[in-house]
Amino acid sequence: MEKRTEKPDWAKNIEAGLNGLKENEKECEKITELDYRDYAKTSYDLARKKYAGEMKAYQKALDAGYVIVDTIVNLPFKESAGLRLSKFFEALRGEARILALRCPECGRVIFPPRPVCGFCRITIGESSKDWLELRDTGTVTSIVLPTEREVDRATGRIVGEPNPCGFIRLDGGDEWTVLVHYLEMTNLEKLHRGMRVKAVWKPKEERRGRMTDIAFFRIVED
Repeated sequence: MEKRTEKPDWAKNIEAGLNGLKENEKECEKITELDYRDYAKTSYDLARKKYAGEMKAYQKALDAGYVIVDTIVNLPFKESAGLRLSKFFEALRGEARILALRCPECGRVIFPPRPVCGFCRITIGESSKDWLELRDTGTVTSIVLPTEREVDRATGRIVGEPNPCGFIRLDGGDEWTVLVHYLEMTNLEKLHRGMRVKAVWKPKEERRGRMTDIAFFRIVED
């Protein structure tokens, strides 16, 4: 009888990852924005090189007599956000409001809220007078255009979208009150430092008390 050899799990996982990449590459061709299509293609090329490197490393270890144990560990856990961050996230979820703290000694705005001022080393946030509300508008101080995205090792699929990100100085704060968040998918030529943006909030029933409760920031006229 002909001896049948079954592929090891690590080889199956890499093949599954490569197949996932092929499916995503087909979807990539549907992207109409040429710049973002190039970003996606770059991500797929890097993922393919990554899988090829893993295959080579596994095979080298196998040839040397090692036993290959390919394991994906999922360790979900929960932890308390603390009193100050809990208040911050509750305001995002329930009221679509962005809260911060102001140090009563140096006057700096602490964002996101923390229990201690990093400059004065004093406890803050225990008094309602320490809290202030920031506006959901601001000025973009810097822009990041992603060139690659994370690859899910279990499926080989690209995670997330190549949205541009902005460093946004929120109104109502100070020079330290900067939030990094997604910008609206738009013509890249419209993106520039100094442009004014406004938060686009998810519907209340979809908000979960996270920064992603703000879907993205939209360019607005001054």
